[in-house]
Amino acid sequence: MSQRSLEFLCICSLLLLACGDDGGGTGNASATGVTSASGTITATATATATATAGTESTSGNSGTESTGTDPTTGSPTTGTTAPVDTTGPDTTGTSSSTGTTATTLDTTTTTTTTGDDTTTTSTGLSTTDGTTGDCAAVSETATNKKQPADIIFAIDNSGSMDMEIASVQANMNQFSAKIINSGIDVHVIVVSDNSICVGAPLGSGNCPADSKPPTYTRINQGVGSNNALQLILGTYPQYKDKLRPDAATHVVVVTDDNSDMGANDFDAQFKALEPGMADYKMHAICGAKGPSDFLWCIQNAVCCAFTADAGDVYLDLIANTGGKWGDLCLQDFTPVFNELSTQVIMGATLACEWTIPEPMGEPIDFNKVNVEFDDGTPETFGKVPSPAECADVSDGWYYDDEQNPTKIFVCPQTCDKIQGVPDAKINIEFGCETIIAQ
Repeated sequence: MSQRSLEFLCICSLLLLACGDDGGGTGNASATGVTSASGTITATATATATATAGTESTSGNSGTESTGTDPTTGSPTTGTTAPVDTTGPDTTGTSSSTGTTATTLDTTTTTTTTGDDTTTTSTGLSTTDGTTGDCAAVSETATNKKQPADIIFAIDNSGSMDMEIASVQANMNQFSAKIINSGIDVHVIVVSDNSICVGAPLGSGNCPADSKPPTYTRINQGVGSNNALQLILGTYPQYKDKLRPDAATHVVVVTDDNSDMGANDFDAQFKALEPGMADYKMHAICGAKGPSDFLWCIQNAVCCAFTADAGDVYLDLIANTGGKWGDLCLQDFTPVFNELSTQVIMGATLACEWTIPEPMGEPIDFNKVNVEFDDGTPETFGKVPSPAECADVSDGWYYDDEQNPTKIFVCPQTCDKIQGVPDAKINIEFGCETIIAQ
């Protein structure tokens, strides 16, 4: 090979090295040199460009560039270069983008009705991307029901009360049916001897075994003219299991006489029996006046004949507790029982306890239960360990049994709030860590 040929090859090598360096750009290039028959060196370069914008990447087309030197004149020769198109529709490449994906919960709604309780179960378990939402499991909406009522009758069955007993017996079913039909769960307890026999549907009508617990229970105990209040207290162990802590308590005495026990003594002892007695109401069918009022007896001779004495103690208790008085002189007690049942119905507030449902039949983690009060602006109540801690919080709820819960109760102040908004909802939520009252 001649010296000139060696020099020529060196020049070509330098040119190839120059084409292979693109200045440190993000693309890369390769070049190959070919010697033509005319002695012209053609260098072919292949370039790949990568454009990055945010999270989107595009691979562009390949371009071909031809560069050489005229061996005679030494002037550069430029071939055709295919443009790199990264924006037009002819660009061939791959584009990917990453952003925020909207997530939508799939929900299933089931409505279940059991007795007075209606619950709506909403389950949000899956999202559009196949993941599970946090704390999204189940919410039970408990419909508030009316507070139950426990009604304790003490009926004087002394010899002078035959007509009154017959009237009481005749009205007992109508009285209780009206209360039951209003949606109130009622327990009727009667303290009297076998002179009272309540038929179906409230009682069995098969005296002396006319009781049909828990709705109707008769305590077979004779009641005298003046000891009705003492016997209500004395027979408490026989009927206490029929009383409910969340029920409204009503006491009704039917007598033609007065009580040997004073109003204040009875009030204190009755309230001490159990906490649910604190807000009891006393009602009575008795005389407002008696034979000691001579002028009244002269003007009301028939009524005076029915009345052994004015029921002053019962009238005091009625005034103190906001109960109803029925006039013994009427003898037809239907209007009295109608008024009494109306007061029981009107006085029934909303219940402040709920049986814990099993959401979708699944086991419950009792450390992941919350109680939400929704009156248009949802508010979650915190949990307290027991009723004793209710005094230390503004609002709260607790289980009936920490070890084996079956019911949820709210604190007294929270109960007042709920009862003040009849259209509000209570949502029992499952799946989120229980919020503790502060």
